[in-house]
Amino acid sequence: MNSVKPSNSVQSLTIYLNDHRAGAAAGTALARRLWRKNRSEPWSSQLKDIYKSIEADRATLDAVRVAVGATGGELGRLGALMFERASRLKPNGRLVGYSPLSRVLELEMLISGVQSKLRLWSALGLSTAALPDLAAFDFLALGEQAAAQLETLREIHEWAATQPFRQLT
Repeated sequence: MNSVKPSNSVQSLTIYLNDHRAGAAAGTALARRLWRKNRSEPWSSQLKDIYKSIEADRATLDAVRVAVGATGGELGRLGALMFERASRLKPNGRLVGYSPLSRVLELEMLISGVQSKLRLWSALGLSTAALPDLAAFDFLALGEQAAAQLETLREIHEWAATQPFRQLT
């Protein structure tokens, strides 16, 4: 049986997409946790919208992977999910439960993830000429959506960052 080895560029694209898929899995879980733990906050509906949007972005990334024939990446995805779960064990000033400090740190992690996703959409948009299979995806619109997510997360973070430290002033 003769096996065909993928070209370096196809292999690089697969690794790149699988790495982002791992991050998307962790980011989706984190966005869901942020929304669920903050349902009583005035900006809960915005967090729910961001969670749903991030979930849809993950599905779009899966469609991109299918379009270019990217496979594998399960170990990375599972590792990222385990890391996301383990990050919940960090000290937060409380013996058990969620704290205002947890909220700030989780928002900062999610902001980092959305910034990475924005760069992903940009990189893929720049690659559509070389990868005709990507022409069906509107990476510009996906990037604009990520930028809107970032703006909302930054606004929530501005409020959240004052909460654990408000007694210092």
